[in-house]
Amino acid sequence: MNNNKINDQKSVVCSNCGYNTNPATATHCLKCGKPLDYMLLQSSNKGKRFTPWMIWLSFGLLFVIVSYSMYSLFGTGDTLNDSSIIGNSNSSPQNIPSDITLYNSIKEVPNVPGGTFNYGGATLFASLNTHGLNDAIMKAHPNFHLRYTEPRDNKPGGRKGIAMLLNGELSFAQIAAPLDEQDYVKAERRNFKLKQVPVALDMLVLFTHPEIRITGLSLDQIEDIYTGKVTNWKQVGGADLAIVPFTIDPSASNLLSDLIGKKAAAQISPKVQLVRDYTEAIRKVVSTPGGISFGGNAPLIGQQSIRPLAIAKANSQNYVQPFINGNQQSNTAAIKNGSYPVTRRLFIVFRQDGTIDELAGHAYSKMLLTQEGQQIVEKAGLVPLR
Repeated sequence: MNNNKINDQKSVVCSNCGYNTNPATATHCLKCGKPLDYMLLQSSNKGKRFTPWMIWLSFGLLFVIVSYSMYSLFGTGDTLNDSSIIGNSNSSPQNIPSDITLYNSIKEVPNVPGGTFNYGGATLFASLNTHGLNDAIMKAHPNFHLRYTEPRDNKPGGRKGIAMLLNGELSFAQIAAPLDEQDYVKAERRNFKLKQVPVALDMLVLFTHPEIRITGLSLDQIEDIYTGKVTNWKQVGGADLAIVPFTIDPSASNLLSDLIGKKAAAQISPKVQLVRDYTEAIRKVVSTPGGISFGGNAPLIGQQSIRPLAIAKANSQNYVQPFINGNQQSNTAAIKNGSYPVTRRLFIVFRQDGTIDELAGHAYSKMLLTQEGQQIVEKAGLVPLR
């Protein structure tokens, strides 16, 4: 009877010699004297064996599985997934590189270097400063000074910003289109790499002289206007009046190629008049009967002197308005769901060269991607990424 009771109790198996009748309370094997570091618990009449490390491993695996499941359902969103470059179409707005840590306030951003840092590029970003971005940065990090720098030919734009960045004239550039392959090649030749970080979304908005009365334009019609195939408003349902198109200089900005594509932009009509920036584009269109131009939505919100146009994809007539509430608010729903025909991601670009400029570009990107920075993005009329 006593033997049966002993056999029913769990014994300890030595992993060194295999002796299997060590008492459960033993610390060393009764046969070989080795420590019972990797013990096997055995019920002699059931033949089931478990080791403490196996038990802990099981609990560990269970914890990982449960944690992953909870994260998938209730993730905090502290970091978001990276994605491939997006051109004129918008998928999910959550395209922040996974190596960018997200913070709530601009003040929380760490490793912000001290000094004065030059920046420049797409004039669209000026709306961020108008709505207090640089002031918020200066308040949070008073030793981090930003200085807007224009190109020597006085023709600012995203393309010029990249050129200046490659030449060491800027600490970081603001662009409204993803980098081209040639940009990466040029950087490699200079023995450094480029990093682009998306910080917002926007849309391209067509606008005309206020007396132009048409329902809208399709992307095909817009391309025909800027390549010279359509020259009169009556060809697109308007009055018998010559079309006078304006655009920011393609040598300085990607704006035209973002709208009609690189191939069509290379065939721009000689009748298209080039302007320096949004201010000049608006002034020219307002003073020119038959005038038309376009640009990012943020600088055009609330402009009462021009007439924003609804646009449609390809050659359809499914027009989508860029603004709502009397042109006082961007049609953000159409940007987010992809129904607006031409949307873009906006980027901060900086060199990866181990210098203080790289720290500055990285810090500025993080500041824009804080909750505070994204609120300023939204106030400026752009669409935040988080």
